[in-house]
Amino acid sequence: MDTVIKDMPKVIYNEQYNSLKDLFLDYRKTQRCLPSFNVNDNYDLKAVVEAADELDTHVMVMTYPPVAELNTPEVFRSLVDGFQKHAKNNVYLHLDHSTSVDLCKRAIDAGYDSVMIDGSHVSLEENIAMTKQVVDYAKSAGVVVEAELGKIMGRGVEVKCDDDFLASVSEVKQLHDETGVDIIAVGIGTAHGFTPTEPKIHFNRLQEIANAVPAPLVLHGGTGIPDADIQKSIQMGMSKINIGTIVHTTYMKYAFEEIQKAGDSAYPPFIMKEVLPKIKAVVKDRLQAVNYW
Repeated sequence: MDTVIKDMPKVIYNEQYNSLKDLFLDYRKTQRCLPSFNVNDNYDLKAVVEAADELDTHVMVMTYPPVAELNTPEVFRSLVDGFQKHAKNNVYLHLDHSTSVDLCKRAIDAGYDSVMIDGSHVSLEENIAMTKQVVDYAKSAGVVVEAELGKIMGRGVEVKCDDDFLASVSEVKQLHDETGVDIIAVGIGTAHGFTPTEPKIHFNRLQEIANAVPAPLVLHGGTGIPDADIQKSIQMGMSKINIGTIVHTTYMKYAFEEIQKAGDSAYPPFIMKEVLPKIKAVVKDRLQAVNYW
């Protein structure tokens, strides 16, 4: 992981807004970004909230569909509400990479602050139709909706050439104009998970997209992106960054080590008391990479 970018003035990340949508619009305008972490249960959720408290910043936690389906959106909403009572700033809850309109609707009904409908795997027409369904459903609840165009590499996603994964400027504009979606994830060369080589971000394409639409943009694959590239992306319109792999791999690695040490006497609270500082450390590292310029 990169070290924290030094000699950069600290920017305020605990400003209060009337809504999450207002936050994103202002972040796009002022070149700020909301760090968003995929979490799986109460333990890594606790680590993220405590790390955000220590750095005095709002933060977003996200449930990937298998997590939302296993724990249920209702239970995760309750978990976040419990931690929010003791947090210094806002802890927003997001449904990440849902390919199901129905799951998005359930998360909206459960009180999620934002949801992602991922139609990047279908035709543009189908993507627009799916996104519009979710946008229309979310409107009365005041829930932010994220869509995606282009491909985020990794997790079995194969690409053949640049045109196969880079988001098309005209398609991003069409999706934005026809759906009124709040924020848009765009494929610009990043990848989910750890990658054997450093991701090559196509900043020229990012700039073209940022010039074409006013919507705040979303950077996926935040685990392996160099700090300098994160900052450059924020200055070009990225207002939300997704970070997941570094959290759950740290969780699994150190939980496994502690369970092996404890053997048959392994007890979750004692195990996780040792693991939480490890998770918190990587979360703070990524928060600092995003929240300073």
